[in-house]
Amino acid sequence: MGIVFTQSADKHDVPNGDALYAIANAVYSSERVRGERDTGARMVFIGPPHAQTERLLEVLIERRAGDFIVFHVMPLGDFYTRQMEGDR
Repeated sequence: MGIVFTQSADKHDVPNGDALYAIANAVYSSERVRGERDTGARMVFIGPPHAQTERLLEVLIERRAGDFIVFHVMPLGDFYTRQMEGDR
């Protein structure tokens, strides 16, 4: 099993290490990914990029052939903020 970052994951210039930290320390995760049917193949993780911040990132991954493909990383936006708050 491996973790692969796509070019689209780098679109917002978030370091890969910050995305990994956010996944490992997620305060919220869900298989409900915007634009996806409930296939279970994609997940969103919301977490901090490091321990010294209250800022949050949204990290979207796809599970494929035993690998985790990270295809989207950016500062937490309105869509997943509302989803997270609605699930609490």
